[in-house]
Amino acid sequence: MTEGSKKVEKSLHISQDVIAQIITNSVEEIDGVYGIAPVMKTPRQLWFRQENFGNIRIGLVDDVLSVSIGIILDNGSKAVASAEQVQEKIKSSVQTMLGLTVAKVNVTVCGVHFE
Repeated sequence: MTEGSKKVEKSLHISQDVIAQIITNSVEEIDGVYGIAPVMKTPRQLWFRQENFGNIRIGLVDDVLSVSIGIILDNGSKAVASAEQVQEKIKSSVQTMLGLTVAKVNVTVCGVHFE
């Protein structure tokens, strides 16, 4: 066999649902964050019984990821400190698990959970 015929093209496709699940798991580990802000399911999600991960938007261009997320804080938690922890945790988790570069993580505090 020649050297050229031994090469095999490989590619990896990562679903946005997988990225969203990693982000969701990361946010759940942070103290002071109640959860991800909910959004209504689209008709497609209802029809195909797809999971709705909430207020997470993912942009991927040339293996560089940008994330926007809406969170709900626990009563009494500090908004700036919690948002910074969310940014750091999402960035480290996605980069560690998927090897993708995370350019930015935008966090919006959408509400406060009172008990």
